[in-house]
Amino acid sequence: MIYRSKRIGAVLILWFVAAILSATIPTVSGHCEPLRFIFMGDSRGQNDGDNIINKPVLKAINDQILALPKRPSFVIHGGDQSRRGYARGKYIFPLFKEEMKPLTDAGIKLYAVMGNHELYRDDDPSDVENEEVGSFYIDNQREFQKEFTDNTTNGPSGYERLAFSFEPPGTDTFFAILDCYYVTKDSPGIALDGRFEDIQLTWLEDQLKNTKATHKFVFAHAPYYYITSFHAGQNITFTKLWSILDKYRVNLYGCGHTHLYARKAIDSGIAPYPQLNPPVQWKNNVTQLITGTCGAPPDPASPIVDRYAWHVHNNANTYYFSVIDINGSNVTVTSYGGQAAPYQVIDYFMIPPITNPAIDLLLLD
Repeated sequence: MIYRSKRIGAVLILWFVAAILSATIPTVSGHCEPLRFIFMGDSRGQNDGDNIINKPVLKAINDQILALPKRPSFVIHGGDQSRRGYARGKYIFPLFKEEMKPLTDAGIKLYAVMGNHELYRDDDPSDVENEEVGSFYIDNQREFQKEFTDNTTNGPSGYERLAFSFEPPGTDTFFAILDCYYVTKDSPGIALDGRFEDIQLTWLEDQLKNTKATHKFVFAHAPYYYITSFHAGQNITFTKLWSILDKYRVNLYGCGHTHLYARKAIDSGIAPYPQLNPPVQWKNNVTQLITGTCGAPPDPASPIVDRYAWHVHNNANTYYFSVIDINGSNVTVTSYGGQAAPYQVIDYFMIPPITNPAIDLLLLD
């Protein structure tokens, strides 16, 4: 009973602070319409059978999204929809789309990010015999491009519906979706934690250079800064990516891959790793938001960063989704999490950070 009272009190404090901030920070009242969207990812289950997608958790989150007082315009799913992109003799992408149908039937678009698990197949030898090692990645990638038709086709050549951008009409926002697992016949393998070829980074910089949008959001499956030691440090292509995000003052980089929740404005006190030559220093406080499981097994490892400074949540059997609102000059992110529906508010912050309430509700256990 003491714990429940403590949690309820913390929730009330968090919403009280959020209400004050929303009421006291002015908004721009131009012609641009407010925009709400959802970011979540990693809905895969733990086996190639009935649990290939964690349907109960994904359904509970989708039901809660539909019940929001203000309906979002779209959902960005950050990748790893299912444990395999191909299993039991068929592609799993249509099954994932069926699970998301309550949202898309309600007029909420679905934008899908390529994750590493989308490229995997089950280990039945009959599925891959007579194929070169890794060549089935290309088949999965091609099928992904066919299935996710809300993804646009304005990316670099060959990256259609894998890397792309869009600007919702009537808003002051730019979105780019990247693919850190792109494969070709000449390079059919993937790195577990991803990488970006120069063609994709050049395309992104050109897009950011030419957009007139005030608010800019970029999404890919893997993070730049990892939170637990489960994964090794990132590769240099992610530092190159972040130098572009920092240069063009991107508001937020959304990712998953590691199964937890964390967010941090990457400021000058955080070193690029690995460093570029000549060295660079971050200047513009791009926020890295990891909303890393709406079904995948949570990563309960101890953080290698300060848990409170990075707002880390990674309790066992706990799942997350984030609601992002853009209204004039304000960007607010309200993140939900918990072990069962209805999921509770665990974090609320603004971009740029005026005040960041440092209440970690999941740390009250």
